[in-house]
Parts: sequence; C-alpha cells; structure tokens
Amino acid sequence: MKGSVFKRKDGRWTGSVAVKDNNGKWKKKYVYGESKKETTRKLNDLIYKIENNLYKDSDNTTFASLLIEWHKIHSPKIAETTKSLYNMYIEKHIVPEIGHIKLKDLKPNTLDKFYNKKLETLSPNTVIKFHKLIHVALNYAVRNDLMATNISDNVSLPKAKKYKPKIYDEESFHKLLTYVEGTFDEIPILLAGVVGLRRGEIFGLRWRDIDFKRNTLAIEETNVRWDKYIIKDPKSEASNRVLKVPGFVIQVLKNYLDSLTVIPERVCEKYRPDAYTKRFKKLLIKHDLPIVRLHDLRHYNAVIMLKYNISDKVASERLGHSQAVLRSTYQHVLKDMHQEAADTIESAFLAVKNR
Repeated sequence: MKGSVFKRKDGRWTGSVAVKDNNGKWKKKYVYGESKKETTRKLNDLIYKIENNLYKDSDNTTFASLLIEWHKIHSPKIAETTKSLYNMYIEKHIVPEIGHIKLKDLKPNTLDKFYNKKLETLSPNTVIKFHKLIHVALNYAVRNDLMATNISDNVSLPKAKKYKPKIYDEESFHKLLTYVEGTFDEIPILLAGVVGLRRGEIFGLRWRDIDFKRNTLAIEETNVRWDKYIIKDPKSEASNRVLKVPGFVIQVLKNYLDSLTVIPERVCEKYRPDAYTKRFKKLLIKHDLPIVRLHDLRHYNAVIMLKYNISDKVASERLGHSQAVLRSTYQHVLKDMHQEAADTIESAFLAVKNR
C-alpha cells in the first residue's frame, strides 16, 4: 500500500492513501502536518494501522462524540467550576443543536447559524464563550487528524458587550430592606448591599466565619453551582479577606441564628445560589421594584462607599479586588459624581454672585 505526501497552497503538508470503506468503495484518507517529515511519519502510521486491521474510520465521528472525548481528556487540567460550566454548555446548548452533525460535514456556516439562533435568547458574551470552547475542541480534532482545519477560525462572532450594572439609589435600596425586614431574604440582601459580598461569598459564608464579638466576618470559601454544589477558594488572593461589619448587620445575623432550631454549616444554606437568584427577581417583581441582579447590590455598596468618600484603598480591600478594578468598574459613576460636584460648586457660586 502506497500513499503520497504533498504541500498545500496554505503551506500545510498533506498525506493521502486510498482505503476501502465498509461498502467496498475506495476513499482517500488524509493526514496533516506542519512539515514533510511529520506528515510522512503520520502517513506511515496510518498505512501500518490499515494493513494490520487497526484503523478506525473517523468519517462517522459526530461533533458530540468529539466534544465528549475532548472534555474527558481536558477536564483533569481545569478548575472544577470551569469543568462544570463546560459540561453545561455542551449538554444543554451545543449537543442538542449541532451535536448530531458529523465532523466531516461541519462547516463555518453550521456554527454561524448556531450562534445566530443562540443570540435570540442569550447575550453576545455567552455566545462568545460557546465559541471559545468549540474552538479549543476543534483544535484537538485537528491535532488528532480528525479534521484538516479548524473551521471555527472562519466564523463571524458577535461583538462582546461590557455589562453596565443597574445600581439602586439609596431610596430604592431602603425600600427593599423595609420589605424584607425580619425574613430570611434580609440576610443575603444585607450581605450584598451593605457588606459588598459576591453571590458565591454569600452562599459560601459559614457561621464559624462570623465573629459576633468583634463584628467581623471572614471570606474563606465561595459556593457556586452549575450542575452540583461546588465549594472553592475565593476568586483571588485579595478576595480572601476579613471584614469589619456594621453592628446592625451583625445583629440581624445573630437574630436569625437564634431563630434556628437546627444550625446548618452555612448561613444561607436554605437556598442554592442559582435558586436564590430566581427568588430575588420574583421578590423585586412582587414589590414593584426596579429589576436588578443580586450582584448589582454589591455594586450599590461600592457606589455608596465612593459617594461618602471612603478611600479607594479601603473600598477595594472591602470589595476584594484591586484599586484599578474599582476605578475601571465604576468610572461612569465617578463621572456622575464629578458632575454633581460641578453643579454644587456652580450653585454655590451663583448664590454668592446674586446676593
């Protein structure tokens, strides 16, 4: 059995050999490489497998089977949360739509149509995340000679949109606190809006992390969930922190603790993080309040600190990220505050001038 090796117009080397398929028809099989030497070696390996009945025809390999194989091999190298997120993307979104398509039939417009459909219900940022996963998986297919090229390189992507948080004013936040006073909902809302915790930090907080005498709480674990409970370390070194907490928040936590007959490990163990996100939205609708995310209450906390002249250093330490992130995230708020300052100065100046 003989094959041939040649160089393509795009600079890649290709090796080919004729093989009989299950119906007795001759079909060419290809291998690819970056050099003639590499391609010749791959072609010789292919010929050896064919001649010794070790060759497995990949023509019928589906995109779903590739994704499953890639995810299985790739999973040990990534964080548990990322692994779980990828699994959700694959099982819930990608496989049901285009998983049945064979790799040999996968084209750029296959992905274009898939992305366009997903954009009807999902954000451009989420679709871009789908693409990144698909791109890496198809690179794996190319490296293993299941595809000639990565067809996702020729796909048109939507433009990423930077999320601009919806931030409550003080009146709206205090209305919300009035509605939830004395209920379980008061706990996560205070932890987000007054203390500035992330959702994962709220649902990862343990009773033993709270010092009721010193009015402090320690952020040591976060609780996130895609398809199961996942407890992980905080987002970064800066996120691992001990916070001084207003006395009234500590008192609310103590009152809630005293009301429990069975004390769980975690303060907000009554709900899973994703389940509480849905509950929070229903709560706002019920009380006819502007719809924001639970995480947006953390943004409210940041804005309040900036408004009342808490230094960037202290504010960023409390929020658990760098001063640079603080400034870039709330740049639009700072501009509004500068405008307010200018208006105040102008009013004061005109008042004196018109006396």
